[in-house]
Amino acid sequence: MQDEDWPQGKQGMNGSSYHIALMAVAWLLLSACSGPTLLTRHDYEPSRQALSNADIKRAIDDLPRGEKGGFITTMERTYLELLQGRPSIEPLAALAAKIDDLVHYQVSREARSFFYLKTPDDYYPGEHEIVWMHLMLSWGYALRSEYEKSCVEIRIADSLLDYTRRPAGRFDDPMLRLMAAALWAACGDWEESRVDLRAAVKLDSSLKWAKQLAEIADPPAELVVVLAGTGPEPYWDPTFDPSLLRAGRNVAFKFSGQKSQLVMTDRDGLHIAASLSPDVRPWYERHFQRNNAIEDLIQDSHFGKDITTEGAIAGLKIGGTGLLGVGLVGGSIVVGGGIAYAGLEAGNGDLFFVGLFLGGVGVKCGMEMIADGIADSANTFNEEVDPSPRYRMVRFLPEYLWFGVNDAPLSPPLAVRGGNEAAYKLPTQSFGKSVRVTILYYPDVQYSWPNNNVSQHNNFVDCVKLGMKR
Repeated sequence: MQDEDWPQGKQGMNGSSYHIALMAVAWLLLSACSGPTLLTRHDYEPSRQALSNADIKRAIDDLPRGEKGGFITTMERTYLELLQGRPSIEPLAALAAKIDDLVHYQVSREARSFFYLKTPDDYYPGEHEIVWMHLMLSWGYALRSEYEKSCVEIRIADSLLDYTRRPAGRFDDPMLRLMAAALWAACGDWEESRVDLRAAVKLDSSLKWAKQLAEIADPPAELVVVLAGTGPEPYWDPTFDPSLLRAGRNVAFKFSGQKSQLVMTDRDGLHIAASLSPDVRPWYERHFQRNNAIEDLIQDSHFGKDITTEGAIAGLKIGGTGLLGVGLVGGSIVVGGGIAYAGLEAGNGDLFFVGLFLGGVGVKCGMEMIADGIADSANTFNEEVDPSPRYRMVRFLPEYLWFGVNDAPLSPPLAVRGGNEAAYKLPTQSFGKSVRVTILYYPDVQYSWPNNNVSQHNNFVDCVKLGMKR
């Protein structure tokens, strides 16, 4: 087709220009659709609210729809479904099979003790997320009574924690060890369970109850693991750093779990002693450090681009609003002063005071316009360069757990109570070859329990809005 065959625009656009413009529009449309939108903190708010009220079904229903099939969303959905007693682990097992051979062990000076991998969806999971992935798979297989497969997954998790070729500073964690110990017991291998209990004690000497349990040759009849918390949320923490860009993209993590004194009983009123594990703060501190170690240049360049762009926009907004404000101040002085002067010359006191009033109001409004423009621009600047809403991580992981032991069989369902709340009867999900292991979820966050019935969630939220505390 020749250029003359193209229709002419209203303003005389020739065929070649029209062709180029059409191609540019098409390119922009393709660019807009070329990649998936990454989920942000805001996308998770409905699901997190449901989980904080122990409404796991609703938490699953409210999960954001983006990043389907990615590592993050697959981990989150699998965890919530396991809490419901549904071992829907096929998507996670398929993902694990793809990425297990991709684990790399970084031995550079900056990150000599970290291990990492890059998933097919361009995410670098935290070390704790990889270990937790295998523990969740073990949990799922145990719920299906596929104990051989369950043991394989725990062994992989332990191997990542025990990787001996890495130097001092390798990743290990007492809470993950306690979870592995419970799963080993469910698989019928009490000796391996004792190994993980001793490893947890070595990592945290305050776990005297774990040390005593590891010294018992014969396993107890029942183990109860109560997972708690809704997982931390990142927030912007722009602390000092020799690199100003790196300081500006620092994040810290806020945890919601209350670490209440847990009271747990079975249907017959039998009390089950519950011991608290260490929390998972080191997971996220290390995750952030690891991200810095392997992605500093990328992150710095992205943050530098954002801060430059948003700084320029904020400067233009401040400048534009400032000019308007200055104009209003100057105009008010001129107009108000002129009216006041005219009143003074004419001996008209009313006109004089009208001039002063108009001038004063104008000056006040102009100054407020300048201040508001600066504040609005500063807030917009902060929102755009704040990295925390877009910080990539697996959400809804437990913040800590309680470990309960009983030598006699328990009568389900179990009831738990934390702090001053009423006891709540939890649905029992038990499994195990010789030791019966029960894994439960208790949010342990402020305003977490709507009386004794999760179905009363909406009424409870309404009460909270009215300021009614339990």
